[in-house]
Amino acid sequence: MHPHFSDSRAFSRREFLSKAGMGIGSLAFLDLMSREAKAALNPLAPQTAHHAPRALAVISLFMHGGPSQVDTFDPKPLLAKYAGQTLPASFSNLNLEFTKTSTARVLASHRTFRKCGNSGLEMSDIFEHLPKVADELAVIRSCYHTEFNHAPALYMAHSGTRLMGRPSLGAWAMYGLGSASENLPGYVVMRDGPLKAGPTTYGNGFLPAVYSATELRTSGAPILYLDKPDTMSGGDQRRILDFSQQLNRQYLASQKEDSNLSARIAAYELAYRMQSAAPEAVDLSKEPDSVKSLYGLDNDITRPFGTQCLNARRLVERGVRFVQLYHGGGGDGWDTHGANDAKHLRNGEQIDKPIAGLIMDLKARGLLDSTLLIWGGEFGRTPTSEGSDGRDHSPYGYSVWMAGGGVKGGTVFGATDDFGFKAVDNPVQVRDVHATILHLLGLQHEKLTYYFQGAQQRLTQIDGDSRVIKEIIA
Repeated sequence: MHPHFSDSRAFSRREFLSKAGMGIGSLAFLDLMSREAKAALNPLAPQTAHHAPRALAVISLFMHGGPSQVDTFDPKPLLAKYAGQTLPASFSNLNLEFTKTSTARVLASHRTFRKCGNSGLEMSDIFEHLPKVADELAVIRSCYHTEFNHAPALYMAHSGTRLMGRPSLGAWAMYGLGSASENLPGYVVMRDGPLKAGPTTYGNGFLPAVYSATELRTSGAPILYLDKPDTMSGGDQRRILDFSQQLNRQYLASQKEDSNLSARIAAYELAYRMQSAAPEAVDLSKEPDSVKSLYGLDNDITRPFGTQCLNARRLVERGVRFVQLYHGGGGDGWDTHGANDAKHLRNGEQIDKPIAGLIMDLKARGLLDSTLLIWGGEFGRTPTSEGSDGRDHSPYGYSVWMAGGGVKGGTVFGATDDFGFKAVDNPVQVRDVHATILHLLGLQHEKLTYYFQGAQQRLTQIDGDSRVIKEIIA
């Protein structure tokens, strides 16, 4: 007889269930303790947000090269009146650092702007499908910063500073919230060509490497160097991994703190699980033809970016926290120093249907309210000409829009001057955009810090204070 039942007194059914229930509770408590211990060893484990999040995931639609605000989302009728002329003398009151403003000649936009949706949000005719979702967009027309060249502007747009090597927004989001997926990376990047500032644009900087982005390819092996050797069986690979992880954990137990080793343990396990999860995540063969058509996969022009957008939806469905998409990495992209009109028509056609399809698909699946979309580039372009038909870089006033994830759709915030050169009404620094994104993810940007080089570092600390743009939040 079991010693706990040596008493000859019979148990009532209520007493038996009570004692058994306490035992089940103990098992549940042990399970919770085990999860906490695993989380302590896994820096990618989900973290508690500072406040209730409006968005659980982010999809960043980055237009590499710098789209022109006056040809997309910021109509300026005055450009036609002054076309071919120098700017009026009153323009000097804007105090721009741009040295060509006194001699540059105005280049009229050949785009037709129209009011779209119930909100009447204005956008140009390079977009045919995006007007269908105009009431989901919150356009910020008054973004600005100080960096005129691509590389520092790219660093600014991604990490809040012109300096190379700072953590990107996606890395900060991972550091603050961890990963919601056990089988896929929390931070994924897809691009269509090389970036002018290289992979450091979306890097982890001084944050631990476990928060870096994983680049996902849309054809061939989705992640390079992930497949096991053909000569090794799955069982052999699992045994080798288990043994190495056992040694790693034994060593880790003897150390007070070793974040690098904890990160490596987590990365090894994730890489093993990704061998089956990653190919499935980007396998579009089972998507209905209607969905593929929605994203433009049935057209050679829209297929490349449409594939990125459809993969982004699939990744978000599977718990990926931050998805960074790039358009314009091949060739000059949105960098329209010449043939500005033709290139914007080309680029608009490539992204228009895929982005509209992504928004409509997320909404139909009930995912738009929990997924924040961001659209923009590293800067805008001048309303004056470069050569006969190009526009130069301009960081002094450009457009960015957000959608979903707690954003008040169908709204416009801020404004540039009458020519679209400089933000003059409710100017928005890059750090304000970052602070707003973190806020929608449930993070207070002032509290999201990491100790490095003798100071508590944060994403939004450069160049003064930052603010959440509450005017665009629903």
